[in-house]
Amino acid sequence: MTLRPQYLLLATLACITQPIYADGGQTQTTISVYTEGKLVAGMMFPIGSKVELSAMANRIDTGDKEARFRGNVQGRFTPPAGQSIVLFGEEVVVSTESISAERAKAVQDIEAMAGPDQLYRGRLENGDLTPDEWKQQTAIDVANMKRLAEIIDAYGWPGLRFAGAASQTAFLVLQHADHASQGKYLPLLHDAVKRSDALAGHFAMLDDRVRIADGKFQRYGSQLSTNPLRFKPIEDEAHVDERRRSIGLEPLADYAKRFGLTYSPNEAKGSGVAN
Repeated sequence: MTLRPQYLLLATLACITQPIYADGGQTQTTISVYTEGKLVAGMMFPIGSKVELSAMANRIDTGDKEARFRGNVQGRFTPPAGQSIVLFGEEVVVSTESISAERAKAVQDIEAMAGPDQLYRGRLENGDLTPDEWKQQTAIDVANMKRLAEIIDAYGWPGLRFAGAASQTAFLVLQHADHASQGKYLPLLHDAVKRSDALAGHFAMLDDRVRIADGKFQRYGSQLSTNPLRFKPIEDEAHVDERRRSIGLEPLADYAKRFGLTYSPNEAKGSGVAN
C-alpha cells in the first residue's frame, strides 16, 4: 500500500501520550487516516492481534471502541511482533470491532484457500500440467468457490475491510472459478472497488476475462494474446484510458511497460499493438 506523505509519514517520535490497546479475542483493530474529513488511507490488522497505539493531538475523543485524534496528530503504534512505527497527520481514528466467531471462521477459510489455489497451477512456470493434475486442481477450485460463495452470500464481497490481505485470495478463487460464478459476483467486486474496498486491477482483469469469454471486446485492456504479444481487441479503444482512469488505473501505455512493451493504439483498429 502506498500512502501519500502528507497523509501518513513514518519517522521517529518521543513524548507520546494516550495509550490505547486492542488485545486478543475476536476483535479487529483499524487505523484510519483522514484529511478534510475524507478517508485517505487505512491499516487493518489481523483478527485477534494485539495493537498498541499512543498518540497526542490538539483534540482527543475516546470511547469503548474508538479513539479519534484531531489536529497535529503525532503517534506511534506497534503492530503484532513488529517494531514501532510513527505516524502523523490531520486526523487519525483508531477503532476496535468485535468479530463474531462465524466471521472470523470465514476469514480463516479464505486464508486457507491460498495454498490449494496454487497447488498445481503454481507449477506451470516449470511446464504444462498433466490432465490428471488439472483435474485435481479443478476439483480444488470448485470446492474453494463453493465455500467462497457461501461467504459472499452471507457477508457480501470479502474486500479489504472484511478480509484484509485475504481479499487477494478471494479474488484469485473467483478468477479461477467457473464462468457463471465470475459473472454472478463481478458486480459485487465492482461495487467494492467504488468504495475503495477492492483493487481496481482485480475488477478490470475479471471484467475483461468475462467479456472475452462471452465473445465481446475487453473494456480495460488487461488481457494480451501471444505470437505476437499484443492486446486483445478493446471496445471503444479511443476512450480506454478514460475508463481505466475512472476506476483508478494507470494509462494503458504505462500498463504495457510492465511487460516490456510499447502500446500504440492507432496502429490497428480495435487492438492496440504491443511492440
